[in-house]
Amino acid sequence: MAGQFLVLPPADVQVIYCQLTETEKDFYEALFKKSKVKFDQFVEQGRVLHNYASILELLLRLRQCCDHPFLVMSRGDTQEYSDLNKLAKRFLKGGQIALEGEATNVPSRAYIEEVVEELSKGEKGECPICLEACEDAVLTPCAHRLCRECLLASWRNASSGLCPVCRKTITRQELITVPTDSRFQMDIEKNWVESSKIVALLQELENLRSSGSKSILFSQWTAFLDLLQIPLSRSNISFVRLDGTLNQQQRERVIKQFSEDDSILVLLMSLKAGGVGINLTAASNAFVMDPWWNPAVEEQAVMRIHRIGQTKRVMIRRFIVKGTVEERMEAVKARKQLMISGALTDQEVRTARIEELKMLFT
Repeated sequence: MAGQFLVLPPADVQVIYCQLTETEKDFYEALFKKSKVKFDQFVEQGRVLHNYASILELLLRLRQCCDHPFLVMSRGDTQEYSDLNKLAKRFLKGGQIALEGEATNVPSRAYIEEVVEELSKGEKGECPICLEACEDAVLTPCAHRLCRECLLASWRNASSGLCPVCRKTITRQELITVPTDSRFQMDIEKNWVESSKIVALLQELENLRSSGSKSILFSQWTAFLDLLQIPLSRSNISFVRLDGTLNQQQRERVIKQFSEDDSILVLLMSLKAGGVGINLTAASNAFVMDPWWNPAVEEQAVMRIHRIGQTKRVMIRRFIVKGTVEERMEAVKARKQLMISGALTDQEVRTARIEELKMLFT
């Protein structure tokens, strides 16, 4: 081996820009307007950073909407969201319904009322591990709120571990699920509609199918992984899934299955299901379904494929929906990189944070 170096071929990284359909666009813009009204109120009151968790949640909804509108549709009776309710119905119908004369076209029992629930009622709070709005939140006996997946992924064994906030030992049994409306307020199978992003993804997977090369689909929301299972099953693309709620044995079983079974072409993986040293070199394609706040997390995910032991050329595709908060997040990230290089005072950091949030809501 003397004098020989292992050289990794460079990864081929590309961004796939998706365009929203008319119905998605109407839905997104209505959601954006409502969020912006709230954000602008915080700006006027000079209370942007006091309301950081609420703002993260507003952004979370907009980001999830870019993946699939089903992620933000939920039952609620507030008059305030009745216009979104109509748009949601239009999205479900693939835009065939004209907005006027709604009532006559839609059978009254057709769907549960789709409304985007007001976000602040059950405010989610910020998870101290991923610094995002909590997803599938749990409450520890020491009263700290975290994403279930983040917490379980931080433990060495599946049944107990330390609270990452106060280091108290807690068991899985002691965790309290924070009550939320069910994940999807309707039969997602029966009402299935593909979002623009999913259409673009399926096209990519279809092109790869004959080559037999394996792909990993990364998303930061397990709810989106739930949705992705539908079109994959319908297209007969066999898959396995890895998320932070699996214990070590289950994880190893999934990775072994994905690596050794040639018929399994896709691994659905949540970005939070980190875990050090997971080797996924059986795959040569990575699809990053949604941009992360923290580029390092994305980088880390992709490194599981693009590492020593990888013999094939690695292809990485990142999906960004044009004209949405996702595209602006990219601009904010570039700005952040510049800032990281300079030493900033606390005041400058605060000002910069507010500026970044304002960029996202323009």
